[in-house]
Amino acid sequence: MTNVKLIKFRFKPGAKRIWINWSEELKHRNSEVVETLKNEGVISESCFISEDGESIYYFMEAEDFEKTRKAVANSIYLIDADHKKARESSLEFVAKLECLFHFENRTSHFNS
Repeated sequence: MTNVKLIKFRFKPGAKRIWINWSEELKHRNSEVVETLKNEGVISESCFISEDGESIYYFMEAEDFEKTRKAVANSIYLIDADHKKARESSLEFVAKLECLFHFENRTSHFNS
């Protein structure tokens, strides 16, 4: 069973475009993103913008968030430094939301 997090951030005044631009850039750097996710032990990561456009919701799924935290803190990847810079310049933490349930339906299918 994996662990999940959902965190709410709000945009700092006048900084929404920084995060929107960074989100678009991440899509173009997909191979770098996947490499760092593997290094961090992150299974999936998603970012959603609120309906009013004032906040984002950041979802992460990992086996061990302590391992993930350590990997991020010691990262040698440029994209991680860029991500931190974009996050710190554009977002303010609001809350870590409580997970009421999380189900998985993942099975491996191998042809023999």
